[in-house]
Amino acid sequence: MAEFDVTEAHQEVQRRLENVIKAKREAEQEQFKLSLFLWDQGAPITFNLQTVPDFPPLPSTSASHSRETDVDLAQQRRPEILQIILEAARNHIDLGVAKNNLLPDLRAEAEPTRKPGEFVLGLGYRFGLQLSFPFLQKDATGQQMQMKAKAERLLWDQQYRMQQVALDIDNANSAVLRAEERMQAASQALVYARSLVKGERTRFQVGATNLLFVNLRERNVVDAEVSYIQAQAEYYQAQAFYQWAIGHWTQPVA
Repeated sequence: MAEFDVTEAHQEVQRRLENVIKAKREAEQEQFKLSLFLWDQGAPITFNLQTVPDFPPLPSTSASHSRETDVDLAQQRRPEILQIILEAARNHIDLGVAKNNLLPDLRAEAEPTRKPGEFVLGLGYRFGLQLSFPFLQKDATGQQMQMKAKAERLLWDQQYRMQQVALDIDNANSAVLRAEERMQAASQALVYARSLVKGERTRFQVGATNLLFVNLRERNVVDAEVSYIQAQAEYYQAQAFYQWAIGHWTQPVA
């Protein structure tokens, strides 16, 4: 082998070693981030290639989701909508109190008395009725108007949140579909890249090509594998995004 080819081979080895070191540093960085949430006996858990799990099996894509069903469930599960529902219920109670303050007030009173003329059979009691009408109840009227305005605002806010939930589901569904298509394309590209590098090595063994083209084919395989792994990660992120959009991890509102 010519000295030029040997030098090029050494350069390729160092280049791949540099990529390995860079990838190792990125893996360690992500390991430290994950260790913040996983502790064992007061110390963060460390990971290695043996403890890092592989991607889970791909879910079946044969079952189609009903958009109407997912939107309906999400509108019962998403916490931002639940918060508005609870706030509206509390506002409804306050509105009832404000309306009650505008009604006439009738009070019946009965209490013991010490006046001699009010004694009956040796016992003295005093009875009375008090009827009041709310005239010029500015505080109660203002409170009622405020509660009505808040109820209307909550209604519009709830409609906006429901529309936002529907858009989140459409966006998440689009992300899943596009990620699945990208993953299939990346998988096919990886198959082609491996086939090409295998053929290039065969050509190199019979002297029909040189080491440069073999290195280029091998680089293409590495790039295709990285692209496929990234496509897989993007697909599972899209699946998690979809589960969040439909409120999968929360319970429906009764």
